[in-house]
This record gives sequence, structure tokens and C-alpha cells, in this order.
Amino acid sequence: MASSSRRGLGRLGEFGQSGVFRGPAQAAGGLVNGWDKRLMARSLERSVKFVGPGRYILNMLLFLIAVGAVVFTLSPYGPRPTNLLVDAFNANPALNGLILTVLLVGIIYNLRAAGVVSPAINWVESFRETVDPRRARLPRAPGLISAMTKLLLDADERGGRLTPESTRAILDSIGTRMDEGREMGKYIANLLVFLGLLGTFWGLLHTVNAVAATISGLAAQGQSAEDAVAQLITNLKAPLSGMGTAFSSSLFGLGGSLVVGFLDLQASQAQGRFYTDLEDWLSGMTTTGVARAGDGSKQALSGDVVSAIQALETALAANTEAHIKAQAGQTAELKDEIRALNRSIIRSGGGE
Repeated sequence: MASSSRRGLGRLGEFGQSGVFRGPAQAAGGLVNGWDKRLMARSLERSVKFVGPGRYILNMLLFLIAVGAVVFTLSPYGPRPTNLLVDAFNANPALNGLILTVLLVGIIYNLRAAGVVSPAINWVESFRETVDPRRARLPRAPGLISAMTKLLLDADERGGRLTPESTRAILDSIGTRMDEGREMGKYIANLLVFLGLLGTFWGLLHTVNAVAATISGLAAQGQSAEDAVAQLITNLKAPLSGMGTAFSSSLFGLGGSLVVGFLDLQASQAQGRFYTDLEDWLSGMTTTGVARAGDGSKQALSGDVVSAIQALETALAANTEAHIKAQAGQTAELKDEIRALNRSIIRSGGGE
């Protein structure tokens, strides 16, 4: 009976999901379109190639080499030896040393932020290439994609397809973790600017106090004009040292912020490229059909149940058609009886 119902459905067509009856050609076209969409999703999944962070890390290293070349040129060991940077650092070794320490931390952090993408790519490639159905040989998932690994493994046990909700949850989780990492890089850059400004105001405060002390000393001594000018020149060395503290701290702070800002840009681009590739890959693994599980506990209808429902729809359609034809026949007979009755009445009235 099920086979005959399927044959009847093939002849008559099928009802669409919205309740509209479709003919055989439309039903076949819908199946072909659905198959084409699945094939396109599979081809997209296989064609996505993840780009590693090597290019961005290389840009970072080249930029650091260029900065190092500039520092070497302005050092006592350069082609034209100069003590410009040494004197600037010695103006306030404590604060400038703190700025350079923060700069070193920012460099290491941004290199690590770009390099953390590589283990994530390795895990995804291993997941794509493994033939073990139990996925027992997969490497340990990095923290960046730890949430994604659980959802992928769960979906793999159910047929390897993701729901749109799961895909969006994966992308949101990874995007949130990337944003949290970038916040630290931005904070380091802002901290360098703050330390530079702190040194600036510190130096200016020292300069103002030294100038006030110098003027007060000249007024109290009551020397001649020539001696007062000579004493003023001698006493201005202390205020000028305060200006050195101000400008040296600004130099190291703003320069360090420039370096960390460029490295943060490269790290963000590396993570953004991984996010884009991952989104393209997951789109090929995401099902777009309406017969997917709603909350993980519901399963898609089996083939026999679908066939039974389609046979029931066919039977209902045939029964409705037969009922309509029967009603039409009864209506035609009733009309004929009414006409015959009218003729009889007319004849009876004419005979009278």
C-alpha cells in the first residue's frame, strides 16, 4: 500500500510546506533545488582554505627590524655615533625603563595574539582530514575554539551538520574571545601614552619648581647685574634637566605606542582573516532545511513516516475530489427534478 501511495503521489504531485498542492514537475524541481543547495554547501566546505598568520607575523618582524635599525642609527654604535637616545633615557631612567618594559610586554603579547590563530587552524584542518569516526586522534583544542570543538563533535555524532543557531553560537563565542584579547592590546598602547604624558607633567612640574627656586635665590643674594646673570645661567641647568625628563618620556611613550599600535593592527588582521575563513567553512556545514532538530531532543521525521503522511495527503485529496463530484451530481439531479416539477405545474394551470 505504501508503494502504491508513493506512485499515486508521483502522479498527482505533493502538498508543499505551506499547504499548497504542487504538481510532479514542481515537486521534482524542489528536490533538485534542495540537492543542488546541499552540493553547493559541500563544495564550499571543501573549497575553503584557511590562511595562516605567517604573513602577518612576518609584517610584525619586518616592522620591528625597521624600528631597531632606527634605534641603532641614533645609538653610539651607529654609522654616526650619537648619545641622543642614551641621554634621553638617562634623563629619567626609572620612568623610561618602565615605558620600555611595557613596550616589551606589548610586543610579546601581540606576537602571541597573532600566533594563537595557528593552533586553531591546525585543529580545524585535522578535523577536516581525519577519517576516524570517533575523532580520537584530534589534537588538543586551543582555548580560542574550545566552545566550537564541543559543538562540532556533538554535531558530528548526529550526521555532521550544524543548525544555524549552533553556527551563530560558535561565531559569537570566537568573536567575543577575539575582542577580549584585542582589548588588552589597546590598553597597553594607551598605557604607553599615559606614561609618556605622566613623564611630561612630571618634568614640567620639576622645571617650574626649579625656576621659582632660582629666581628666589637671585633676589635674596642682592648681587650686581653681571653676577646675577651669570648666576642665573648657572642655576638654569636644573630646570633644563626637568625639561629633558618631560621630552624624553614623551619620546619613549609615543614611540612605544606607535610600535604597539601597528603590532595590534597586524594581530587583529590575522584573527579577522581566521574568523572570515571559519565563517565560510561553517556555512558549508550548516543545514538550511526546515526538517532539523529544534532543541537537540527532537529528531527529523523518518522516511516511512514522511511517506505515510504523503500517502494520507494523497488519499485526502482524492476523497475530497470524489466528494465534490458527488455533490455536483446530486445538485444536477435536484435541478432536473425542479424543472420537471415546474413543467408539471405549468401544464396543470393551462388545463384549468
